[in-house]
Amino acid sequence: MTSTELEMKGLAKRLKKVQKEYIELRTYVVAAKAGWCSVLRLAKANDVERRLHKRELAYMSAGELRSMSDKSLGALRLAVADNEDLRDSLRQSEDTSKPERKVLFYIAVYQHLRERIRQDIIRTDDPVEAIEEMEVELARLTEELTQRENRLAISSESVSSIIKKTIQREQNRIRMLNQGLSNIHFGQVKGVRLNVKIRESHEQLLVALTGDHKDLFETTRYTFSEAMAKLFQRVNPHIDMGQRSPQVLGEELLDYRNYLELSVEVNRGSDGWLQAESGALSTGEAIGTGQSILLMVVQSWEEESRRLRSKDILPCRLLFLDEAARLDAKSIATLFELCDRQGMQLLIAAPENISPEKGTTYKLVRKVFKDHEHVHVVGLRGFGENKRLEEAEQLVEQATV
Repeated sequence: MTSTELEMKGLAKRLKKVQKEYIELRTYVVAAKAGWCSVLRLAKANDVERRLHKRELAYMSAGELRSMSDKSLGALRLAVADNEDLRDSLRQSEDTSKPERKVLFYIAVYQHLRERIRQDIIRTDDPVEAIEEMEVELARLTEELTQRENRLAISSESVSSIIKKTIQREQNRIRMLNQGLSNIHFGQVKGVRLNVKIRESHEQLLVALTGDHKDLFETTRYTFSEAMAKLFQRVNPHIDMGQRSPQVLGEELLDYRNYLELSVEVNRGSDGWLQAESGALSTGEAIGTGQSILLMVVQSWEEESRRLRSKDILPCRLLFLDEAARLDAKSIATLFELCDRQGMQLLIAAPENISPEKGTTYKLVRKVFKDHEHVHVVGLRGFGENKRLEEAEQLVEQATV
């Protein structure tokens, strides 16, 4: 009886332990089954069941599946690094207690790819199949592009000829601008002109392009832009290229504007032609020089538009100048002289009354009357050398603020 009682106690303890393990296993199984049912519903609802339910995966061990998953997640972290939504979904899928979140992440990636399928190129709605088809299409287009590049490839001689013709065309346009600038005079400035010349280093490059440098342009090691950069370094070894890559430098060398040096000169009578620098001109003359060049450019646009559209254009030339109080009276008078000679209207703003000799000055005064704010605008008209101002007899404008 004692032996039986001891055996019964041992069996009771064992039974209690087994029941505890059974409850834990049942809880795990129920949670796993619920997760599996949730995965099935998600797969069917989002049309990814065919992609997820693969028979070959059923024959793989847990270790093999986990290893495959870890490798895929490592690649996915790099792929979704720039997408905030996918990055957050991937971070949530790493919770081992809720494996169905991995399916949610798969669905998110699946939908992301589906929304970006080019329907004009790929006819399938399945992202995985679309990627495979796009890889085939990319290979075909790459081969076709290579063939077209070989057929349409231009020689270094033709590039040199095109750049030279473009530079010559722009030089002719600047000569036409200089013809209009020769009639402009204001203040002590008797004329304005533009000077343009080709940089010596770039001119050597144009000469070298027609020379014997086929080792750079007939090799597949360099693109045409990189070959241009290599040739520029070869003919100008003394110039420091800085941190620019050959591709960036080559693209700059294909732009004709980088070959030209443009300068502005003004004629100050007895002083002759001088560089339009801040030390050689007053503030008003410097602004007037820039405005005169702008005017000639606008006129050239008008003439070109008139020629193309075959109809007259009535220009509306308004010049705006802010913070005019920073200029002295002489500088402002110079600007007024330029505008008067060229038929332009100048509108300036100044916090102080600068009292110009010509034109009209509007003075804005804010007043408060019975809890209402009003802005009174009074016009003052200049009278040339006498510098007398006549105040307008009536209120020009009254606006409620």
